Amino acid sequence: MTYQVLSQDEQDDIIASFMLSQERDKFCHELNLARYEAMLEVLPEGEWKQRVASLRNETQKRLGEVNDIIAASLVSMPSSERVEASKQRMVSKEDKQQ
Repeated sequence: MTYQVLSQDEQDDIIASFMLSQERDKFCHELNLARYEAMLEVLPEGEWKQRVASLRNETQKRLGEVNDIIAASLVSMPSSERVEASKQRMVSKEDKQQ
């Protein structure tokens, strides 16, 4: 016997929340990458510049991983209407918590 405790709305909300987290992660990596690139243009040669270059390289790798996760996740996304409904439920929950 198979039980499904989560409603379709709850499942959609989990997926939308997951994707929101992934998009935030991607945005932060892109922001850090831009900052590292700007720093590398002006930093003098030395240990700190090497560390920033290492951080940039690690961030580029992680950004690629996040992009791959997002792309793979799009395959199982609910319809745009269900995603929009999930977003509205999330906003409503946030408003109630404030």
